[in-house]
Amino acid sequence: MIIVLLGTTAVHQTMVAAYLYLNKINEVDFGRIEGYGDITLDDEGAPILIGADEAGNQVYTMGIGGNIEIGYRAITEFLQVMSVPVDTMLVYPVRMPGETIIWLIAKISRIPWGVGSVLNLNITKLIINRCIDSIHSTTEDLRLQVENRLGTGQQ
Repeated sequence: MIIVLLGTTAVHQTMVAAYLYLNKINEVDFGRIEGYGDITLDDEGAPILIGADEAGNQVYTMGIGGNIEIGYRAITEFLQVMSVPVDTMLVYPVRMPGETIIWLIAKISRIPWGVGSVLNLNITKLIINRCIDSIHSTTEDLRLQVENRLGTGQQ
């Protein structure tokens, strides 16, 4: 199965959630999250492959801008129209307090001379550290949904 984690960007809270889900980190260690805050990855507009879980499910992150609900609905409804089986792809929104601020910080990270990058990394790390419980809850719910989709969990 393909798992796509949606957020305001592909390189902030979605990436942290993916690393937690894949057990690549147990707590937020931004130095171990390859590509964290790298807006050039997000600007490509394509899902970013983070890795595969124990069952071989590929985990991607994808930034969809400031309105996650509309992007999530558009993608899930498109999958239904295309008759994509539910055990083939799971699209999961990573919601948290401060997600709009992260999106705005990503936009201003284009300030020249490295100033924007410093703001991007420092402010988003602060927000994510304050909201880490929400991200942990998201990854636990994601695990349950994956189990249910693959028929290994209680329905």
